Amino acid sequence: MQTKLRILLSSLVLSFTLATLSGQKLTTVNGQVLDAASNTPLPYVSVQFDGTTLGVRTDIEGKFYMEAAVPGLKLIKVVYVGYKDLLLPIKPGQANTLTALLEESSTSLGEVTVRVEKYRNRGNPAVELIKKVIDNKDKNRKEELDSYHFEKYEKVEFALNNVTNKTRNNILFRKFQFVFENADTNRTNGKVNLLMYLRETLGDVYYRKSPKDLKEYVHGERNVVFKNIFDLQGMSFAVNNMYQDVNFYNNAVDLLTMQFISPLNPIAPVVYRFYIQDTVKIGNTPCAHLYFAPRNKTDLAFIGHMWVALDSTYAVRKIEAGIAKDINLNWVNELQIAQEYDWVGNDPQHKALMLTTDDIFIDFGLFRGDSTRSLLGHKTTSYQKYDINEVLPDTIFRPSLALIQNEASFHMDSAFWNEKRHISLSDKEVGLEKTIDSLNRNRRFLRAVGAVRFLFEGYTPLGPIEIGPANAFYSFNPVEGYRMRIGGRTSRKLSNRLLLEGYAAYGFRDKKWKGFAGLTYALGSQRVRTYPFNQLRFWYHNEIRIPGQDLQFVQEDNFFLSFKRGANDRMIYTRSIGGEYLKENRNGFTYGFSAKVMRQAGAGNLLFDYEDNGETRYKADIRTTEFGVSLRYAPNEKFYQGSAYRTPILTKHPVFEFWYNIGVKNALQSEYSYHSLRFRAKKTLFLSPIGWSIATLEAGRVIGQVPYPLLYAPNANQTYAYQLQSYNLMNFLEFVSDKYVSLIYFHNFGGIFLGRVPLLKKMKLREVFTVKALWGTVDQRNRPDGQNGLLNFPKDNNGLPMTYTLERKPYIEASVGIANIFKILRIDLVRRFTYLDHPNVAEYGVRIRLKPEF
Repeated sequence: MQTKLRILLSSLVLSFTLATLSGQKLTTVNGQVLDAASNTPLPYVSVQFDGTTLGVRTDIEGKFYMEAAVPGLKLIKVVYVGYKDLLLPIKPGQANTLTALLEESSTSLGEVTVRVEKYRNRGNPAVELIKKVIDNKDKNRKEELDSYHFEKYEKVEFALNNVTNKTRNNILFRKFQFVFENADTNRTNGKVNLLMYLRETLGDVYYRKSPKDLKEYVHGERNVVFKNIFDLQGMSFAVNNMYQDVNFYNNAVDLLTMQFISPLNPIAPVVYRFYIQDTVKIGNTPCAHLYFAPRNKTDLAFIGHMWVALDSTYAVRKIEAGIAKDINLNWVNELQIAQEYDWVGNDPQHKALMLTTDDIFIDFGLFRGDSTRSLLGHKTTSYQKYDINEVLPDTIFRPSLALIQNEASFHMDSAFWNEKRHISLSDKEVGLEKTIDSLNRNRRFLRAVGAVRFLFEGYTPLGPIEIGPANAFYSFNPVEGYRMRIGGRTSRKLSNRLLLEGYAAYGFRDKKWKGFAGLTYALGSQRVRTYPFNQLRFWYHNEIRIPGQDLQFVQEDNFFLSFKRGANDRMIYTRSIGGEYLKENRNGFTYGFSAKVMRQAGAGNLLFDYEDNGETRYKADIRTTEFGVSLRYAPNEKFYQGSAYRTPILTKHPVFEFWYNIGVKNALQSEYSYHSLRFRAKKTLFLSPIGWSIATLEAGRVIGQVPYPLLYAPNANQTYAYQLQSYNLMNFLEFVSDKYVSLIYFHNFGGIFLGRVPLLKKMKLREVFTVKALWGTVDQRNRPDGQNGLLNFPKDNNGLPMTYTLERKPYIEASVGIANIFKILRIDLVRRFTYLDHPNVAEYGVRIRLKPEF
C-alpha cells in the first residue's frame, strides 16, 4: 500500500527535476522490512537513501518504494526503534528489489539505555518530553485563539484495491472493460486499484472563543458515485462520520465511529511507549523526533512518529500515525494519518501554529493478505486564507447548526470547482465522472445494481416500483400459521415528492387477510425520504401484532424473528387509519402531529373478557380515537440515511423524545377518554480506554380509566435473538403498568481484558455487559374488579394468571457476553433476578445477536 503520499510526491518532483537538469538515471528501490528473528513485517520503518533526506516509511505490511535521480546513491539506511540500524547496498541508476532483515538491540537515549523488553517510564527522557507536551497542549491548541477563520477544501476518494486479471475477466465486469481505464498501479506493492468514488467539499470555517462557537459553511459539495446504488445524502453523512476532523490535542480522537486514545492524553504514558529517535530542524525550529506505540497492540491507540518543538511552546509540528496490526478494530487493514503544523499570519497578534497538511488513508477489507481485495479510502484536506484573531461578525454565529449547508451546494457547476478547488484533479479523477455516467446509462449494469440493492436492502426494482422487503415474504407464528406477504413501494422514478407503499399478507391458519397502504408526500422543496423530513403521511393498517413488542428498524414479520420460546398464541388484531405531519429541522429538533382511529380485537387464545354482575362477557373489540404530539431533540445526530431506512450512528450527543396522546371518547365511536405521556432520554458515553456505554432512561404515565391493551406493556422478547431495548427473559404480556420508569445501561469494554490474554488477543473479542431495570404499578381504577367493566388480565390455558403488575420491586435482568466473534456475532448469558415465581419463566438464558461491528 502507498505510504506517506506527501513525502513520496515531493520525492518524485525533486527526482524528476534533478534528472532533467543533470541527466542522471533514475534509481528505484522496492522492498520489504522484516524482523530477522520472526520474519514478520515491520510497519512505519524509516528507509532513506544514505547521505540524503530522501526517504519513506514502510506500510503496515513492511513494504516500501522510493526513487531518486541523485548521483552517488550507493546505500539505503533502514532505521527502526529497538532494532540495529541497517545499511544495504544498491545499484545506482537501476531498479533495485530487496528485503531488509532487522535485528533487535537496545536503544541509547543520551545517558540512559532503555531495552525494549524492559521498558520503563521512570528516567525515560521521551516520557519526560511527552509530559511537557501534554502540560502545554492547552495553550497550543487552536481553540485557545480568540478567533480564527479559514477556507477548507476536502477531497475523499474510495478505490477498489488489488484489481487482478481475474477481476477484469469476471462475468460482472466482462461487458464493462472501460471502467478499468481509471485503474492505477501502486508502486509500493504493485497492486492495481480502481477509483470508484470521489467527493469534494469546499467551505469556510469560523471559530470564536467567547462566547465559544464553531460554524462551518459548506458552499459546494460534489459527489461522483453510482447514483443508483447509493443515496447521495446518506453517503455524505456516512463519509462525514467516518472521516471526522482528527485533532491529536484532544484526549480522544474520533475516527471510524470509534474513539482512539490520543498520544497527548494525560494517561498516554500509561498506554503508550515513547522513544526519542533523533533531533531535526523544521524551518528554524529544533524538534525532537519521537516514536510512540501502544503497550498493548490490541488497544484502540496509534503507532507512529511525532516531531515536537524544543522551545518554550513544546508544540507538535508534525505527526504521522497509524495502527498496530493486532488492534481490536474490524474491517480496517491499515490506517495512516499525516499532519503538519506551520505558522500562519503576519504579525504576533495575528499569528498561530495551524494545520497545513492533513491526510488520512484507510484500507478497508474483510481479510488481510496480498491476494485479498479491499477498499482504499483517502481523505485530503487543504486549508487556505487564514485569518487569526480577527473580529468576526455576530451574524456568522446566529444559525443554531454547527454545519450550515443548503441544497444548492450539491449543484455547483464546473466553473465553480475549477475556480475554487485547492488541489487539481488527476486524470484518473477527471475520468471517473465520465465512466460513472456511462455506467448509469448501461442497462446491463443497472440490472446488476438491482441485484446488489436487493442483497443489501431487500428490495428489487420493477420499473417505478420496488418489490420487497425479501425477509418479510415468509414467516410463521402460532396464530397465523404460515404467513405469506407481498409488498412494495414506489421509487423516485415515479415521483420525487410522492411515496406510495403497501403490502398484502395472508395467514393460512387463521385464514385472514392483512395489509397496509400508505401515502407520504414531501412538502416544501424537499424530496420524499430525504433529510430533513417535512412530510404528510396517511395510512390504513390491518395487521396482527404481539402486545408489548415494539421493534425499531425491523419488521415484526421478519422470518428470522419467527422462532420464539414459550407460548406465543395470544396476539391482537389491529385495524387503524390515520394521518401524521412530521417536520425535522437541521438543528436536531423534530415535531409531529397525528390523528388515528384504531380497533383492537383478541387473536388466537387472547380473549377480551370482562365481568358484569358476576357473569363473564366477551368484548368484540376496543375502539379508540387518538390525537398525538411528538417532540424529539437530537443535536448533532449522525446516521446513514438510506433510500427508505435510517441507521443511527453513535455519537456523544444525547437524544430526547417525548410523546403525548389524548384519547377522545365518543369521537368516531371511541369508547375511552385518556391521556398518555411518554419520555425517553438516551446518551452514549465514550470512556476511552475502557470502552463505551449507552444509557437509556424512559418514563411513562397513562391518565384515565382504560383496559389493559391501552396500558404500557414492556418490550418483551421471546425470540432467541438478543434485543438491545427489550427485556430478553420477560414473556409477552407478562406485565402492564399505567406509570413506569425504566433504565437500561449497556457497556462495551472493547476487549480491554480479553485483549491481554495471549491465546485470545488475536481473536479480537470484546466484553459486553448490560443491566435493565423496570419500575411500575397500576392505579386501582385500572385494575379489573368485576364492577368497573374493565377487561380481565389474560390467563394461560390452565386458568392461571399470566399478566401481572409490578409491585414493590422492579423487574431486573442483566447479561454478560462476548461480542465481535468473527466480527459479527455476539453471545450473551442473561440472568433474571426478580419475579422468578411467575409461570413459564427462566432464571438464565443464552441469546445471540448478529450485527457487524467496527
